[in-house]
Amino acid sequence: MKSLIILTIISQLLFSATPGQVERYLSISNAEEELLELESQFSIMQNNFQASDTNTSEEKETYDMQMLSIRFREYIQTNLSEDEMEEILQNYKNIILLQFISASSNSDSDPKEVDRYVKTLKEDPEAQVRMDLVEKISKELNHKESMVLMFDNLIKPLMQAAPGGKDLDANYMKKSRENYLKDMMEKANKETLFASKDFTMEELEELLKIAQTPAMDHEMKAVYGGMAYALKEFFLSLASKYDISKHQR
Repeated sequence: MKSLIILTIISQLLFSATPGQVERYLSISNAEEELLELESQFSIMQNNFQASDTNTSEEKETYDMQMLSIRFREYIQTNLSEDEMEEILQNYKNIILLQFISASSNSDSDPKEVDRYVKTLKEDPEAQVRMDLVEKISKELNHKESMVLMFDNLIKPLMQAAPGGKDLDANYMKKSRENYLKDMMEKANKETLFASKDFTMEELEELLKIAQTPAMDHEMKAVYGGMAYALKEFFLSLASKYDISKHQR
């Protein structure tokens, strides 16, 4: 048994992505920007929870947000092999993917503007082919399995650890998961539509080919898994302050 553990550790050290590869990946993808945005949003959430906490008799614990980035890097490095990471980095040499990443990184997009654009497309019969193509791209970039992993590793433990969480039955949890998945997939599709609004049909076809590569599959699974791994402890730290009644539907 001891020998098996040692061999597993050695295997991970030999075949995991290198720190240099991870840093190169983070410098050209928008994965770290998304994590930092989450870090900022959850920091505000934590502060709001603390501000509304009337219990002054106990010292209020603050989660170290820097741990999110550390844990995310750790997960990416240990869950992607050196060869897989090299394939991912090769994908990022494609100008179409870089243009899409740049468009997706635009954090100034007004949600109302996104909704207006999507509504305009839906009202245009000639835009259906474009919408179908972008939906295929979105599904490749936002796996259902990865979305479910986010729910199972973050939302579900948060709900179960919150006051009253032990009373939630399996049917309620199943419905919550279905609603979460539906909302996340719809949001992802809208964002992909808006980010690719200036792309030609030929460029979208090229983007779909990239999205369908094994390298992209490896990347998306690692990114979503890394997000869940990085955020899990933080979510659980909020459990005692989470009001389930405000999130039921």
